[in-house]
Amino acid sequence: MYTMKKIVLLALAALVLTGCTVKEKETEITVFTHPVSAVYTGKVKRKVPDGEGTAHMDNDVSVEGLFENGTLVSGEASNVPYNITYNTQTISGTYTGEVAGQLPSGNGDFTSDMFSYSGTWIDGEPGGKGTVSAENFRMDTLSEALEGSYSGEINQGLAEGHGTFTYTDGNHEIEMSGNFAGNKFDGLMVKTIRYPDTVKSFPVYYQKGWPLHTAVAMIAYLEGMRNESYCLSEAQSSFISEHSALFEGKDTKLPEDYDHTFDYEAFSEEDEPSLILIRNAVIRSVQRYKPYADSDTVTSMIVQNHDGWYHLVFPYAVDQADPDETADFYILPLCRSTLTAPEQDYPAIDAVGAMMTGN
Repeated sequence: MYTMKKIVLLALAALVLTGCTVKEKETEITVFTHPVSAVYTGKVKRKVPDGEGTAHMDNDVSVEGLFENGTLVSGEASNVPYNITYNTQTISGTYTGEVAGQLPSGNGDFTSDMFSYSGTWIDGEPGGKGTVSAENFRMDTLSEALEGSYSGEINQGLAEGHGTFTYTDGNHEIEMSGNFAGNKFDGLMVKTIRYPDTVKSFPVYYQKGWPLHTAVAMIAYLEGMRNESYCLSEAQSSFISEHSALFEGKDTKLPEDYDHTFDYEAFSEEDEPSLILIRNAVIRSVQRYKPYADSDTVTSMIVQNHDGWYHLVFPYAVDQADPDETADFYILPLCRSTLTAPEQDYPAIDAVGAMMTGN
C-alpha cells in the first residue's frame, strides 16, 4: 500500500514538472512584453502556459507558438496591437506575422491609419527589405529633404527600389514614380504635376538624386511635354549615351561609316539604331525650352526632307535656327509620329535626336 501511494505521488510530481495540456482556459499571458487576458489552449506547467499553445483574445486577435512561463517566445501573431516609432512619432497599429525572441521578427505586416509596412522585421522594428505606405515620409534631395507620402519598396527604412513619392511645392501636388536608391530619386522617373485644370506627366532622369541634363533626358522630357507615350527604346537610349558628343553639340566630328539610306515606309522602332543624314532639310517650326531650372536651352524643331517626310528634331547647342532655313542633320530615328498640325497630318518619323551640321 505504501509503495503504491509513493508511485502515485511520484507520477503527480512528474506531471507537474513536465506539464499537461489544457483546452480553452482563460488566463493571463504576455505578448510583446505586455500582459493580456486570453483564452489559452495548449501546454501548461504549474498552471502557466508553457510549451506549444494557442491563445485567442478579443477582435480576432490571436497568437500561437512556443510559450515559456506565460510569455510568447516564438511563433505567429495575428492582429496583435503593437506600437512602432516612425519619424520620432509613436504609431499604434496591429501586427500580423512571425515572432522570435518575444518580439516581431521575421516576415510580418504592420497596419495603422498613417503607416503600413510589409516585409522583414528585426528585433521588433521594420528592417531589411519590404514595402511601405507612409504619410510624412522624408525624401532626400540635393538641397533639402522633401516631406510627403511614399508607397513602394524600402530597405533598412529607406526608399529602395520601385515606388511613388507624392509631395507639394506650395502650389501644386507633384508625384514622382519610378526607381529609388538610398532615399533618393534614381534612374528614369515619371513626374506628374497636378494643375487646377489639367495634369501633366513627363519622364525625367536622376542619378542618386542628381537630375541628369543629358540628351536622353531632354528627349524624354520633350516627348512627355507632347503628351505622347515615351518611345525611346533601351537600344536607342544606349546608342545616344555612347555617342553623346554628337547629340550634345560638343564635337563636330561626324561618323563616316553609317549607311545613310533610310526606308521610311518600313521603319520600325525595333530597327537597329543608326544615324542617317538629311541634307538641305527645310526647318518648318522652331521651339525653345528650359526643361529644368538652370538648364541649357533646348531647341526642338520640325524639319521636312526632300521626300516630304517630317522629323521632330532635338538639336543641341544650337542658338540660331529659324523657320524656312535649310540645314544638314545627322539624326537618329526613334518612332513613328503622331504629330498633327491644323493644316495637315505630318507623315513623320517622330522624336529624332540630332545635331545640326551646317546650312
